[in-house]
Amino acid sequence: MFPRKIFPGFLVLMFLLAHPIGVSADEPDEWGDHRLVPRLTGSDLITYRFVEFDRVTLPFGPLDGGEFADQYTLEGEHTELTYVLRNPEISTLQVKRAYLEGMEQAGFEIEYAGSGRSELGRRFHSEDAFDRDRGNASRRTMGWTRGTADRDKRFLAARHHQEDVYVTALIYNNRDLEPVVRMDVVEVPAEEVTLTMQAPQPAERQPVERDEIVAAHEAQNLTAEQIESGIVAEGRVAVRDILFEFDSAEIIDESADALATIAEVLAHNDDLELLIVGHTDNVGDFEYNLNLSMQRASAVAAWLEQHHAIDSERLQAAGAGMMAPVATNRDEDGRAQNRRVELVEI
Repeated sequence: MFPRKIFPGFLVLMFLLAHPIGVSADEPDEWGDHRLVPRLTGSDLITYRFVEFDRVTLPFGPLDGGEFADQYTLEGEHTELTYVLRNPEISTLQVKRAYLEGMEQAGFEIEYAGSGRSELGRRFHSEDAFDRDRGNASRRTMGWTRGTADRDKRFLAARHHQEDVYVTALIYNNRDLEPVVRMDVVEVPAEEVTLTMQAPQPAERQPVERDEIVAAHEAQNLTAEQIESGIVAEGRVAVRDILFEFDSAEIIDESADALATIAEVLAHNDDLELLIVGHTDNVGDFEYNLNLSMQRASAVAAWLEQHHAIDSERLQAAGAGMMAPVATNRDEDGRAQNRRVELVEI
C-alpha cells in the first residue's frame, strides 16, 4: 500500500500518459480513457458514457452564491468517466497532485484547482454538473463519504494548449474511503458540426402510363430453352416480360416477343399443357387482385390462341392475386417483381 506522504516526483510516475496497462477485466470493451487524458495507475474505470455531439456546461471556478464563478458552455464530443482507486491508503490530495502534474505534462493548462468548502464553495460537489448519468456503479462506490473532512473533496479544471479539449475532475472519498474521480472531457470540433437536409424524395409510385410501364420494365428476355429447362427443373417458370396496361388485363404490344417464345415452347412440345397463373402486388383489396390476376391470365391464354394458334385445350388460366409474392410489397421494386405471369406444367 502507498503511504499517505509521497514525493510529487513519484506521483508523476504513477500517471500513465498513454493507454494504461493492467486495465480492469471488468471494464467493457467499448469503454476507454480519453485519448489525451491518462489515468492513474491502479485505478479502475467504473462508469463510462460517450455522446458524439452535446452541449455541456463545465465549471471552471468555485461556487459562489449558487453559481459558478467561471464556467464554459461547450458543444462537441462529451466523455464522462468515473475512476476509483481501490486503496483507502491513497489520499484525495495525492490523487489531485498526480493529476495536476500529469496533465500539465500531457499538454494541459490548469485553469482552476481547489480543495474543500473554503476554496470550492458550500455544496460545490452536489451541483448537477458532477452528477451526470453515472448509474453504472453502486451507491457505496459512487457515494460521498459521511463524517470525513470536507477538505477531502478536491477539484481541478484544465484546457489543452494545442487542442480544444476541456477537462474537469472532481476527486473525493467514497463510502469505502477509496478515492473516486468524476471526470468530464469535452472536445470541441475544429469545424462546426452541422446536419444538412436532403431534398425531398418523390413518393414511390407504380408507373401508370403505357410509356412509363415499358420504360420502367427491366427486360428478362427468356429463351425457349430457358423456359423449357425451368419447367423441367421446377415444374414452373415466371415470365416477367408480359406487360399489362395499368389496372387492366389489356396486354401491351411490347409483350409480343415473350408470348411468341412461350408459343415456340408449346410448338416444340406437343404433349405440354400449361396452367397460366396471373400474380399481382398487394395494392388494392384481396378480391379485386384475385379477379384482375384471373383476367390477365385469361388474356395471355387468348393471345396464344389467337396469335399463335395454340389449342385452347392445352391452356388453363388461373389467378393467384396477391397470395404468392416473391418479394416485399413495401417498395415499388418488390411490387414490380410480384406482378408477373407464371407457367405451370399440368
